[in-house]
Amino acid sequence: MKLNVIHANKSHKDFLIYANKVIDQVNDMNETNGLQLNIDKDYFCDNPKFQCLVAEADNKPVGMILYSYVYWASDGEVLWISQMYIEPAYRKQGVFFKLVSKLREENKDTKIASCATGEENERMQKILKYYGGVEMKNLKFYYKKM
Repeated sequence: MKLNVIHANKSHKDFLIYANKVIDQVNDMNETNGLQLNIDKDYFCDNPKFQCLVAEADNKPVGMILYSYVYWASDGEVLWISQMYIEPAYRKQGVFFKLVSKLREENKDTKIASCATGEENERMQKILKYYGGVEMKNLKFYYKKM
């Protein structure tokens, strides 16, 4: 399998929307059409609000990492991983490793990467722990639509 990791382009749009919906289902979240409605103005634009790496196997998208940057007063700039997804048929074939390697390569000066996952998403929790992720048991994440 020839694997290539690149920044997402418009040919990946349907795959990104599909992956977002799968992630929402796995994390038992209410599905929204937010990414589908906003992807053009938020990513495929002159000033993107996030970044996205896509793994392609034989020119077909099979995995992605969607991320942006936030600032934590105690730590400085933090790479916030919003979503990660690998097609089931391509799991355990090094796709995730290639995506993470490319992410690290492009963010050498970043000291902290952070993400959240649904309590039900045990697969992702195992992966995050395998890569050295530490669960922050004393923090709860909240959000409010504005």
